[in-house]
Amino acid sequence: MKKIIHNLHSPAYSLVIKTALQNWWLIAINLLTNVLSAFLEGSTLGVIYLAVAYLTSVGESGKDTKTYSGILQTLSAVLPLPPEQMFLGLIGMALLLQIFLSLSNYANKVSTAYLSAKAQPYVTGKVFEQIMTFSYTCVSQYKVGDLVLFANDAALAVERQIDELNKIIVGLSFSLIYLVLIVRLSPTLAAAAALLTLLVVCVQYKIIPRLRRVVKRATATQVESAKYITESIQALRLLHTFGTQKVTLTEADKFLNKIQEELQKRAFIFYLPEPILDTLPILALAILATSAVVLKGEGATILPMLLTFLLALQRLSTRLKMTANAIIRFVDNSARMLRLETILNPYDKSFEHSGTKAFIGLNKDIEFHSVSLSYTGNSVLALQDLTFKIPLNRVTALVGESGAGKSSIIDLLMGLYQPTDGKILVNDLTLADYSLEEWRQYVGVVSQDTFIFNDSIIENLRYGRPDANRDDVIEATKAAQAHEFILALPDGYETILGERGYRLSGGQKQRLALARALIKKPDILILDEATSALDSESEKFIQQALDKFQKNRTVIVVAHRLSTIANADQILVLERGRIIEQGTHTSLLRQGGRYARYWQLQSSKVAA
Repeated sequence: MKKIIHNLHSPAYSLVIKTALQNWWLIAINLLTNVLSAFLEGSTLGVIYLAVAYLTSVGESGKDTKTYSGILQTLSAVLPLPPEQMFLGLIGMALLLQIFLSLSNYANKVSTAYLSAKAQPYVTGKVFEQIMTFSYTCVSQYKVGDLVLFANDAALAVERQIDELNKIIVGLSFSLIYLVLIVRLSPTLAAAAALLTLLVVCVQYKIIPRLRRVVKRATATQVESAKYITESIQALRLLHTFGTQKVTLTEADKFLNKIQEELQKRAFIFYLPEPILDTLPILALAILATSAVVLKGEGATILPMLLTFLLALQRLSTRLKMTANAIIRFVDNSARMLRLETILNPYDKSFEHSGTKAFIGLNKDIEFHSVSLSYTGNSVLALQDLTFKIPLNRVTALVGESGAGKSSIIDLLMGLYQPTDGKILVNDLTLADYSLEEWRQYVGVVSQDTFIFNDSIIENLRYGRPDANRDDVIEATKAAQAHEFILALPDGYETILGERGYRLSGGQKQRLALARALIKKPDILILDEATSALDSESEKFIQQALDKFQKNRTVIVVAHRLSTIANADQILVLERGRIIEQGTHTSLLRQGGRYARYWQLQSSKVAA
């Protein structure tokens, strides 16, 4: 019981319960129809018993040969009909009750389905919202395939849990009615039903723990397989480039074979109750036949009792089997709910920090004060005690070897990570004080890793500014040297680019990314190797466009090709997370330090 209560307080079940409470009228209909169906089921069997009892208690002359029960006497007094008509009338009443029972069952299932239909998108939306609100540090720890599975499996897990729980409640309600009827008919015969119920409980008690362990392992294996296959599909270009398709298939086969093994174990346990539950009614009927012989001294009254008992027992065994199967499926689905719990549980997650201050534009220098950053939260620092300014409406370039800290500075400026120590001031307030959503509207980013949506070119370009008109889009694409190649595509700006823009070259993707950033008309433009995939001529034209665009804007450039930043107002040279040199291109060359050596190396390569 404690475990059940604990589960109900878990985030996954709490979401389902919250949805249920928001739709209390569906719950009310469900409970009402459940009670009504159980009552109608019992009434139907009662009327059938009366019909058979009435017919067998009247002789061929139409006169009583046995003493009526109280109900039969009252019924005969109210409706003094011939025996045949009375019997048909009672059968008709049983049929009418069965029709109402069917309608009640239908309403019960529809209300359950409506509740499930509301809970599924609600929970899926909450899972997606949870993923979207994770900090970048937190979400980057997951594989893409894993996150996709979390979002997709949520609906299935909730639907099954609601459906099976309803079947369990309905099955137990009906079983209780049948047990009451059977006990009322004959306490001696009820022993058969009690034995049947006891055996069903024993079967469940033995099987459920084993099933829970098996489905947990099977679900974990399926998740790992899905993550591996998703990643492999995303890396198809790399697979073809390295010729590792066979190796990938071999690895996938290992996962799939393990899934097969776990699912076979699951099948063995999952379907084990069925032959047992199918045999139990026959055993009960054998006990019933023996009891009938023992009770034959009761005379003619034994016939209606036996017929009604037989019908009730048959329905009881069916309901018990349905309930047992529903419990098995409920437990089988518990692994999915447990997995859903792992993504919804907030205790081991970090969420994106966002302030509340409105940001309406940059009007002062951006200042770093003793800023340090550790991605892992330990003593390993990606940035160490950085203090510098990014001048307003000027170009600042970041230079250094891979791992020097250039991308870490960009990550901090975008709010993807928070400083481990120190602070970043924007308009004399810490960056953490501002709404990140508003801050990012004023920042345009062009990086080497350009993501392209499987949508039209124009919608990809408008991503950062959906209200941009066509003239704004064309102006930006011309500046980014993208207009001509777009027009050369089959449908121009309406061309669908395919998954991750596979129809475009690396240089074309980078030009689209640059145009997408320019359309935003941001106050701050971040260029992270923005022209690395372009040829020299295209780079020259884009550099000219950027020179024009950079006026009255704050620009941060990350570059390995030093020729692209020679005109920068400020160059910061980084090494192992520290600034080791700072100045203009000319002043840094005069210093003869690390920057001068980089320049000499690149110049000698060009000359060679």
